[in-house]
Amino acid sequence: MSLKRTTLTEIQKHELCVYARDNKRTRSQYVGWIEEKWSVKVNESTITRILQTAENRLNSEPISPNSKRHKSVTYPELELALKEFVLNYQHRTVLSDAILIEKAKMIAEGLGIPQNALQFSSGWLHKFKDHNGIRRRKLEGEASSADETAIANALPLLRELCSNYPPERIYNMDETGFFYRLEPDRTLATKRLAGRKVNRERLSIALCANADGSHKLNPLIIGKFERPRCFKNIRIQAMPMIYRHNAKAWMITSLFQEWIREFDRQVGLKHQGQRVLLLLDNCSSHKLGEITLRYTDVHFLPPNTTSKIQPMDAGVIMSFKRYYRRLMLQYVETGNRAEDLRMDVLQAIRYIIQAWEEVDAEIIHNCWHHTKILPDANVNLRNISENIRQNENLTLNDLADALQALNLPYPMQVDEFLNIPEENVVYEVPKDDQIVEELVYLFKNTDEENMDLEEMDDSNESPIISASTAISCLETVRTFLLQQDNAVRSPNSLCHQFTELPHRTGIPMVERTNKRTNEQLNEQANNQRHN
Repeated sequence: MSLKRTTLTEIQKHELCVYARDNKRTRSQYVGWIEEKWSVKVNESTITRILQTAENRLNSEPISPNSKRHKSVTYPELELALKEFVLNYQHRTVLSDAILIEKAKMIAEGLGIPQNALQFSSGWLHKFKDHNGIRRRKLEGEASSADETAIANALPLLRELCSNYPPERIYNMDETGFFYRLEPDRTLATKRLAGRKVNRERLSIALCANADGSHKLNPLIIGKFERPRCFKNIRIQAMPMIYRHNAKAWMITSLFQEWIREFDRQVGLKHQGQRVLLLLDNCSSHKLGEITLRYTDVHFLPPNTTSKIQPMDAGVIMSFKRYYRRLMLQYVETGNRAEDLRMDVLQAIRYIIQAWEEVDAEIIHNCWHHTKILPDANVNLRNISENIRQNENLTLNDLADALQALNLPYPMQVDEFLNIPEENVVYEVPKDDQIVEELVYLFKNTDEENMDLEEMDDSNESPIISASTAISCLETVRTFLLQQDNAVRSPNSLCHQFTELPHRTGIPMVERTNKRTNEQLNEQANNQRHN
């Protein structure tokens, strides 16, 4: 029997994009996959049109998953702000339709939406709730605050819970604020931290890894601007990280829910459908709501205990920050005055990726055991603590030397440079009378002409690099490396030699280059010489 041609639903289109991202096939093979999976037939031209929108579909949840025609929302910023309001307040009070319509009108006014542009009827509200999967739910009680005995009470329960999973299937995620331009001069830093510019120079970063350190997920980086100027001409989606934005660079509930859906997909593939345990703290943005996870069991750690029993807080995030700050100081050494440090978001993202790569499996594994939540009675915790301390001292010494080399008038001490109290804030629940104002600020278009100049994006557009320029630069680097006293003669080792250059020569850090790009440029250069 011939299959009937049909239009795919939004959720089917999303699933096709996910499959295409993970499995490179021809258009005809995708048609065959669809026929086998859903018993429907589509044209190859349909596949092409859907995959052309793959990036947008993968970066957002399907709206009206079962619909076949996606109608764009007239004011998406209004829907995003109202959805965030629901996600945060449905656990605190019963939200009626009247309350939602009232808040929607207030948010629309704050966003500058014309008064008669929307009717805010019951039909509009029904569509909003349908788009965002919002249903009436029973109010749940909040967990009570923990006392001094919370950690002692929590550890036996956590060990018993973790005993049901092997270390490679136990994960922890935590966020940290990050002043990526933080000047190491105490007077300048104090001036900057006291002013409004802190928000502009802030990122939030979510790091996640399993207990044996064998699986580190790409970091989630939250910035202030949707597309800073420095992103132009850059395929930012090809970098090993996820970038999202809002006006305060905060981890908000909608972003967390997007992240955990992607986490569930990734661990399902990694562990071939076996369930994993994800440990989370009680940050106010960590709300699952109605989300159903196929492969993930989530356990929330008791309040006021995470600084001691959460692995990311027990040394992983601090280790990451040490590596990042070291890279940042080496950036200053390349000729930039610390007082005029203007690192843009793109450069910061490169260093974030590199710093996360430097946090190796042993560091992560040691930090997990240091929390004592894993049921491994044969581990010598004293040796683990000593290993962590030795690793810290090596990096701290490097940082201290780098700070001293800058010859600043009032240099920060290393501990001061690494421990910024404001970086611990990743989300703040607004007071009831400020919620609408806060949501308007978070979701208002950041490109508006009347925006304060100090709050505007100050990065520069990345120039387009031609293939000939890249090849010429690669040849220059190759010649430089061959001129070094301990140069390796094999051309194939030049990429490795370039990566290890700072450790061998003592010159400031040269940014690592993508290995695949180097191989392609090597091949092009060799072809040109032969021709």
